[in-house]
Amino acid sequence: MLADSFVLLAGPGVFGFNVLNTIIGSGIVALPYAIYNAGFVFGMVMLGAVALLSQFSLYALVVSGKRTGTAHFSSLTEAALGKAGYHLLNSSMLIDMVGTVILYLMLIGDMGVALADIYLPVSVSRTSVIVVVSLVAILPLLFFRNTGPLSRFSIISTLCLPYIIVAVALRAPHFAGEVEIDFSVFGPRVLPAMGILSFTFSSCHGAFPNYLGLRNRSTAAWVHASSFATAGAAAISLAFAVSGYLSFGNTSHANILDNFPESDNVINIGRLLFAVSLVFTAPMGFYPIRDTVTEMLKIDPERYNVSRMWESTCTVTLFTICVFSATMLTDLGLAYELIGALSTSAVNFLLPGLVYLWAGTDVTFARIITREKTLQPVVDSDENTPLLSDEDVTLEKVELNARNIGLWALAWVVVVFGVWVMVLGTYTIGSD
Repeated sequence: MLADSFVLLAGPGVFGFNVLNTIIGSGIVALPYAIYNAGFVFGMVMLGAVALLSQFSLYALVVSGKRTGTAHFSSLTEAALGKAGYHLLNSSMLIDMVGTVILYLMLIGDMGVALADIYLPVSVSRTSVIVVVSLVAILPLLFFRNTGPLSRFSIISTLCLPYIIVAVALRAPHFAGEVEIDFSVFGPRVLPAMGILSFTFSSCHGAFPNYLGLRNRSTAAWVHASSFATAGAAAISLAFAVSGYLSFGNTSHANILDNFPESDNVINIGRLLFAVSLVFTAPMGFYPIRDTVTEMLKIDPERYNVSRMWESTCTVTLFTICVFSATMLTDLGLAYELIGALSTSAVNFLLPGLVYLWAGTDVTFARIITREKTLQPVVDSDENTPLLSDEDVTLEKVELNARNIGLWALAWVVVVFGVWVMVLGTYTIGSD
């Protein structure tokens, strides 16, 4: 449907790096800060729980898309939840993804200035770093139809991360002992910390763009790619969070690299690689913004048969807004917490869970009690059947089994978690 001369399709193994790159972004450097606020024990438990719930959300969207014949997050949400869900998704996604891209650019600017002050003979302003990098390195990557052509860049971006993690793990112990490490179960600001964890594992915004880049568009291939990405993201996040927190404790900054002196050359290489990683990650966050706006304005050239000039104009306008905002804002910690609680919780948990309950399964509490057979699409029982086939979806009555009931129950857990973080988390941040 979206194939053209610019789209490069990848297999699940390679494309897993694309999904991993969608998950791993600027949020990773805030994890020690999140662990401090959540409490060491509860923070570690919730880091794993959020990763698991995020993986379910990725699965739920594709399965629901298969049942409804939809491969667009907005259209799927409207089909399942009506106009109210459609507008909630679009507003939440815009806040989430615009905020995410702005955060990427803020970090690039901060690290670029720090490196320039040390290694360049002239002083460079934060604004000039953001503008130049945005125009020269990021903007040219924003004019493809989907994220398929970015797979190779995603691999490069992902390969930058091991050095950063190792550098923090090796250098952080040299600064350990200066502060007392608190191993309490709960920290001082649990709900804002859940916002940061939600932000770190934000991935549903790129579910369908990434899915459409797969060569084999099947449920099995998607589960393979997304599971690889989620497991990799969880491992990387755990290593980063533990090494940073055990060294800096309650002095951890929203960007853990700021805890190190600017004279530390090992960390400075990490700063450079992290900036490079964010340059290639920013487009992955931008595409869902463009897709959402072009859908709302009905100027998507593939869906509405309009000139691509409108899409290109939309791309430039939206990116200009992101660049301008990044030059004006500086408080990373508040941005992480607020974006995660206010919008990421809805995009990544609340709405995917509700979509699955309304469109991805026929399991209900009443049917569980009565053991009533449910109508399941035949296509849903074959994990190798491509999503969005042109054939009619036939239904057959099947017995409820433990797997279907378990997925239904997990969807409710995802919904409750999303509401908890969005409502109480946003209220707590606003009250602080």
